[in-house]
Amino acid sequence: MYINIENDGPDIRVTNYWDTEIGNKHYAYAMNAGCMRVLIPACSEHFIPEMVTCDYAIVSTIANPKLGKLGIEILFEDHSQSPFCLHLAPGAGIGLYPMASIKPIERSLSLWVKGPKKVGTMKAYFRKVPRLPYLKSL
Repeated sequence: MYINIENDGPDIRVTNYWDTEIGNKHYAYAMNAGCMRVLIPACSEHFIPEMVTCDYAIVSTIANPKLGKLGIEILFEDHSQSPFCLHLAPGAGIGLYPMASIKPIERSLSLWVKGPKKVGTMKAYFRKVPRLPYLKSL
């Protein structure tokens, strides 16, 4: 099934993502207007409190030249010894991949559940890293 997302700047106006088989089981992300939107499947909504209580997110990326796709780690920095972290497989992206460099680039990140409904927004820093998992603060 084709996944469609209609944007309203950094927000999602309409999407069929959660009506697809993959959307019922897996996290995904979509980029638009300088914002990374993380689409959260119903089976993972119980993790949302761990995500929204962070000070900011750190999005680390590494290109996989064999697959031609991007692996992503999202660390929700709360300055604890064990911040919540997501690892998204290559191919989990919808639309453009985030721009990242060795020096972190500040953008924003929002969290979305079926509706679509935005359940959180935070500052995010995007960076390239040599390997995943990376799990390091800024």
